Amino acid sequence: MSIENFEMELDKIKNSKGKKINLVEDFLIDIYRRLDHTENYNSCIKAICHIANLQLEDAMVQQLLHDCIIKSRIFLYDDMLGNSDIGYNPNISPQDIFLKSFYTSSVSETTLTKPQKEIFNEFQKSRRLIVSAPTSFGKTRIIREIISHNEYKMVVIIMPTVSLLSEAYNDFKHEFSDRYIVSKSSKIKIEEKKEYILILTPERMSVLMQDNINLRVDFFVMDEIYKADYKLNDDRYKVFADILYRLTKSGADLYLIGPYISAFSEKFRSKFNIKMLRYDIEIVQKDYYELDVVSRRGSHLIEGVDIRVVGDKYKNLKKITGNDKIDGKYLIYRYQKQYVESLAEKFIKDLDDKEYNRSLVDYLENNISKSWSLVQCLKKGVAFHHGAMPRHIQDLLIDEFNKNNEEGVKYLFCTTSLTEGVNSTAKNVVLYDLKIGDGNQIKSLDRRNIEGRAGRFMQHFLGRVFYFDHVDRDINEDTNVEIEFVDSSNPDIETLVQLSESDISEDSRNKYKSFVEYLSGLNIPLNLLKDNKFVDISGQITLIEHLRNDANFANYHYSTQYPVIEKLESILSIIYDCLFTKSNRGRNFDGDIGKKILLDLTKYYIYKQPSFPVLLNSGTLKYLREKENARIRLTFDLITKYFEFIWPRYIKAFENLFNFVAGEKGTKNISLDYIVSLLEYGTNNNHEIILRDAGIPREIIIKISTIFFNCESYQDVQSIYKKRRNEIINKLSNIELRILDKYI
Repeated sequence: MSIENFEMELDKIKNSKGKKINLVEDFLIDIYRRLDHTENYNSCIKAICHIANLQLEDAMVQQLLHDCIIKSRIFLYDDMLGNSDIGYNPNISPQDIFLKSFYTSSVSETTLTKPQKEIFNEFQKSRRLIVSAPTSFGKTRIIREIISHNEYKMVVIIMPTVSLLSEAYNDFKHEFSDRYIVSKSSKIKIEEKKEYILILTPERMSVLMQDNINLRVDFFVMDEIYKADYKLNDDRYKVFADILYRLTKSGADLYLIGPYISAFSEKFRSKFNIKMLRYDIEIVQKDYYELDVVSRRGSHLIEGVDIRVVGDKYKNLKKITGNDKIDGKYLIYRYQKQYVESLAEKFIKDLDDKEYNRSLVDYLENNISKSWSLVQCLKKGVAFHHGAMPRHIQDLLIDEFNKNNEEGVKYLFCTTSLTEGVNSTAKNVVLYDLKIGDGNQIKSLDRRNIEGRAGRFMQHFLGRVFYFDHVDRDINEDTNVEIEFVDSSNPDIETLVQLSESDISEDSRNKYKSFVEYLSGLNIPLNLLKDNKFVDISGQITLIEHLRNDANFANYHYSTQYPVIEKLESILSIIYDCLFTKSNRGRNFDGDIGKKILLDLTKYYIYKQPSFPVLLNSGTLKYLREKENARIRLTFDLITKYFEFIWPRYIKAFENLFNFVAGEKGTKNISLDYIVSLLEYGTNNNHEIILRDAGIPREIIIKISTIFFNCESYQDVQSIYKKRRNEIINKLSNIELRILDKYI
């Protein structure tokens, strides 16, 4: 049977819901035969998933389906059918048992799929491996197998987002805490005789390596590795690429993973002897429906139901979500935060209240606002999720969405904050827009990442993807991940100065040497600028020259714990003028008025340490955003982007540059550590900094701070938490305790 006829037969079976049993049996026999040929593997897996999804009770169909599953070597499909309500009870032969045992680890007792087994075996041979494979493939499952089968003392797992980090932390803590100290904090004490699994973002890993200059990593993983591609030209690719370079150069074993990558820098792979494997098999199959309001109006058959698409996206959304035949939970993607929230707010207007998590709602009302629209959404089984939210709230919302009971969230509106690798129970994904945050057309990689959230392995054989705009799925741009220092013809000087000189290419060496000579002429040491990682170098030089020539240089100096407000304003002002990029300023804090507003808010935050509700209702923020939901978004953004990230990095850079010039002038140094800690962590107490670094919000720390008073490391916090948990329980609500359990 040709592939065209094979697809036609599968469509007949799907459309008839498998009612013609003889047709299904013959088709399964054909699948079994086709599995003898590697080129048919993906189409056979697709067919197995679609037939399994029909949940047919016929004994012969079940036996044939079982035989196909065994031959496909994706044994867990059998377990999924066994957990269903169809009375799945095929005959299991001794050969079936033997084959499954061959793919089952004697160490972890985990059964791998055929592709997973191939990857694991290749890693054990080459020790340096890049894997490109679709979502739900089980790439991270292989990490656990690698760790289980090797004697690594220091394992580092780099995750791109805090949501992914939290998810991975809980998985690895559950599985490896008997052997390893598992931590997602950079505030950890490294002891020679102990073994560690550290799960960190690139930024946290950078801090850890600065604090532990002799750190030796035996094995490291980087997830979503495409984020190191310099062509992204965003604010984070440099730190991803820097950590990748430093850990790879250290000689550690490595496993780099990402979805839908067509190629990875040949120069980088050749330089560091790294092999790459690519897979395009979808372990969870997808049904795709284009419901474009322009070109696809009219009737569409979805799960046997005729749905008429009209020229209104929102009406089409309500038709899809309101149809009982389309089962499962929904992720609804929109490309900007305000659109995510406004669509969710509109969606709940004609929904009835349902059972909801009262403890979560109380927590959000007390610590954010009673008027926040998310509170009203949760009462109707709806939520929204975006990157500006604090990470503990993001994680709580994902937990609500992943619940199986009626109390949980069924509809989750989101940006890419939830589509970049976070596992959820969504069976349905709606791409309401085919754009990304800046309003440009979505790229193939981003689109496929979002599509990949439809269906979860071990819960679904199939996911559904609905497009509300026209999409050409046959167009898949090449995603060749390129690393700036080996692939760019003109790498930024900020990148070059972080490299060992021997790793700078011939083409870039003249640029590097010219820059070093230029610095020498300015009497500025290279290491001074290098230490301020990825802070704009021209801005650093401008700041040094300003400090050297400023007749009021002494006005920046102070000797108390932190400067009086006028001195701090001078420091913040010159940092803004010299070090802030256009992207840092954004549309909210650009120009003289924007600068003044940002400086005033920053001083208020440092000197008054307001709670979120107090900051939210300050006069300045009310001036910026009259409507409360918009003001909440801005306040989140202000805290996470400016107070906790941008300002601490630039203030520390200012301190280094100021003290260099102070040395030239023969004056005293300053320390801005107190200010940096207040901004980044909201405290200067070491034990509270450790708790904040672990992800515990300030309002919880206030209640339990005294219990952890003598803690000097993350391990101390974990130990005290176990010993005094009963005391902690009496101080916290159910939700607050859940946060603590998740992060400690």
